[in-house]
Amino acid sequence: MSRTHDEVEVQVQLQTGMEPQLLRYAQEKITTVLGHTGRPVLYARVRLDRIANPAASRPVTARAEIDLNGRILHAEANANTPYEAVDLLQDRLEARLEHERTGHR
Repeated sequence: MSRTHDEVEVQVQLQTGMEPQLLRYAQEKITTVLGHTGRPVLYARVRLDRIANPAASRPVTARAEIDLNGRILHAEANANTPYEAVDLLQDRLEARLEHERTGHR
């Protein structure tokens, strides 16, 4: 059964110790992106991690995996803060969706 973007709950996994508010923030940002797909969304997953190395230049990684009616779309973004990583991830997903819409693979 295919579902539209507003029927799919974006699953967000946060690394232990991250602010719980990030969960809702990431869900809202990725749900917004999914509204531009024009295709059924079978699932959407986001994971946020922070490496423990204090010398790392962009220690936070946000990863997404979206199933657009059988076509899996991956995106990743690195940033200084979790919120910035989610924002960059949203931008990358929007760019990939635009790439998909124009027929490029």
